[in-house]
Amino acid sequence: MPQPLHHPPHIYLDDTWYMLTGSVYRRERLLHPAGYKDLVRDQLKTLSQEFELQLAAWVILDNHYHVLLKSKVGTALSRFTARLHGRTSFEINNRDHKRGRQVWHNYWDTCMRTERDYWTRFNYIHHNPVKHGYVKQMQDWEFSSYGYYLKHKGEDWLADTWMQYPVIDFTDARDTF
Repeated sequence: MPQPLHHPPHIYLDDTWYMLTGSVYRRERLLHPAGYKDLVRDQLKTLSQEFELQLAAWVILDNHYHVLLKSKVGTALSRFTARLHGRTSFEINNRDHKRGRQVWHNYWDTCMRTERDYWTRFNYIHHNPVKHGYVKQMQDWEFSSYGYYLKHKGEDWLADTWMQYPVIDFTDARDTF
C-alpha cells in the first residue's frame, strides 16, 4: 500500500547512525518563546538515555530540530521520536493554554552509510543556525552540541572536521561549480 507523501517510509537498522529531523506543524515558530528550546533539549537528553541512544550532534531552532544519533535497536527510533514529540507537545500546549493543538508535523530520518555521510551531517547540524540566519557563527547558538565540542575537542578539531567534510549549499546562488 503506498505511503502518503506527508508520511515518509522509515527503514530502521540496528546499530546504525541516523540523522533525524523534526518539523513543527506548518513550520510555525512554536519553539521561539523562552524555555521552549530548553524543554526540547532536556527531553532529547533524557529520552536518549532512556532509549539507550548515542547522541553525536543536535540543534534546536524555532521550528525544527536535527539530531545525529545511533540506536542499538533501530525500531527504537520511532518510539523515541513519538515520546519526544508527545512530551514536548503536551508541555508546549500546556504553557500556551492550547490543549490538543498539533505541534509536530512529522519527522524524517536518514541512515548514515559512510563516514562522509556522518561527518557532513555533523557539520550540517552545527551550521544550521548560521544557515537560517539566527547567528553569524556556530559557537553563538546556545541550542546546539557545538559548544560541547568546542569545549572538549577544541577549535582546531572542529575546523579540521569542517575542512574535511564541508557543508555545501547547492541552493545558494553564490556557489558556482
